[in-house]
Amino acid sequence: MVLTNSAELHERLVRLRSHGITRDPALMAGESHGPWYYEQIELGFNYRMTDIQAALGVSQMTRLDEFVERRHHLAKRYDEALRDDPFVLPFQHPDSYSAFHLYVIRLQAGEPGSGHKGRKEVFEALRQRGILVNVHYIPVHIQPYYRANGFDAGDFPQAEQYYREAITLPLYAGLAEIDQDRVITALQELLCPPSAPK
Repeated sequence: MVLTNSAELHERLVRLRSHGITRDPALMAGESHGPWYYEQIELGFNYRMTDIQAALGVSQMTRLDEFVERRHHLAKRYDEALRDDPFVLPFQHPDSYSAFHLYVIRLQAGEPGSGHKGRKEVFEALRQRGILVNVHYIPVHIQPYYRANGFDAGDFPQAEQYYREAITLPLYAGLAEIDQDRVITALQELLCPPSAPK
């Protein structure tokens, strides 16, 4: 689904989802051959969803507010449980209202001698416990396509720093609080072990 308030962008997106085809005579290069006539004026593909996907999407839209409210509730639980731990929690500007599509925390970098576990170590340990964390996202400028177009590691150091630290915790409307508590406990056990007795 794409939402836009630009009529021009809307028209182009409609074309691109159907092979770049138009039936608008104003956009055609030649004269119409009849009522069936169309022209492909740019390269597009078949990006149309099926009727079943459309019906599912429409039905889910009726529950959107409920889903977002539930995600906010779960995000607040994460915020409260993790606020005193050594993470950077997601920032939400007070003038905005996030849908909390993702809940990404940033770990303190596990540099040698820092005493902090690295992101890969935490990721693998959580996965071993059956907690399906993920990483969103790998910076695009270090992907092969962009490297082939002149970009390189070091071009965007803040994005690269974020990537070294980011880990996405499970967050979806159907997440049970007992399962969320298991995520929190596992994360705290890994990153905030009790102090050794003196």
